[in-house]
Amino acid sequence: MKALQVVRPRAFETVEVPVPRLPGENGRVLVRNQWALTCGSDIPFYTGNKRYRSYPLAPGAPIHECVGVVVESSSDRFHPGDRVLAIPDGDLGLAEYFLALAPKTVLLDPAIEDGAAACIIQPLSTVLGSIDRIGDLGGKSVAVLGLGAIGLMFCWLARRAGAADVIGIDPCPDRCRFAASFGATRTLCRRGIEAVQDARAGVLDWAPPDICIEAVGHQRETINDCLEIIRREGTVVAFGVPDQPVYALEYEIFFRKNAQLVATVTPDWPRYLARAHELFLECGGELSCLVTHRMPVRDAASAFSMYERHEAGMIKAALDMTVWC
Repeated sequence: MKALQVVRPRAFETVEVPVPRLPGENGRVLVRNQWALTCGSDIPFYTGNKRYRSYPLAPGAPIHECVGVVVESSSDRFHPGDRVLAIPDGDLGLAEYFLALAPKTVLLDPAIEDGAAACIIQPLSTVLGSIDRIGDLGGKSVAVLGLGAIGLMFCWLARRAGAADVIGIDPCPDRCRFAASFGATRTLCRRGIEAVQDARAGVLDWAPPDICIEAVGHQRETINDCLEIIRREGTVVAFGVPDQPVYALEYEIFFRKNAQLVATVTPDWPRYLARAHELFLECGGELSCLVTHRMPVRDAASAFSMYERHEAGMIKAALDMTVWC
């Protein structure tokens, strides 16, 4: 089968590798890939920012949001011909076929026709899990730092959960405009540190929010921006994926504010994939707009580069995994 391989930072090659075989134990599916979706957590593997990783990466890395058709199954939950959203083993989703655990797979309702958009179910499940960990948002003010796809989903879900005020913060004007139509009651077109400076100077017309969600990741500054932004006894939600093992936390601010820091990663996959599937079935028309670009897999390098640089208004790029030439 064909697969893409990151042979060195920012360089893909198409390679031929064997089709994966189902292992002897039960509970996996072999999926013929149809669509794969870019994610911000994939980009550091593409750019070389994961210092602990050596190159080349394994063929198929680093994609984990995929929709396809089951070819073989050792799970009684899935059968050949089933159309599914699945998280590939090892995040090896840049390939014609991949293996996935049954708990990380959800059967798509026949009413869901747009496979590219249905890939949104995977990241949506993680944000749903995070919202549940935060608790009741009714009447609260929520700031979301970083308005990529994840931050936008936080804005949308926070409003659905009854938040009184949802403030989107991002330096990209396109993303702020998107957020204003996707749950944010207002936006600040600023970097996190700029929002902090404006808050200190008293030029922001706001009360410090109850909750600030860090949805940027991949650097060490914005978690401290969130600590500065929240009110006393507020909550910082750490969602953005770290690239480094150690962060310098501005501990005195955390301590003096009597703040809470909540980490949210890797939900109960069967439960939250099922919930995300039902929500997508209900609201797919709204959520589908997060997939702003659709490109053949042969153009994956362009898709990753555009995603990294936030070019052309890209929020999510769906790769057609059937078009290799």
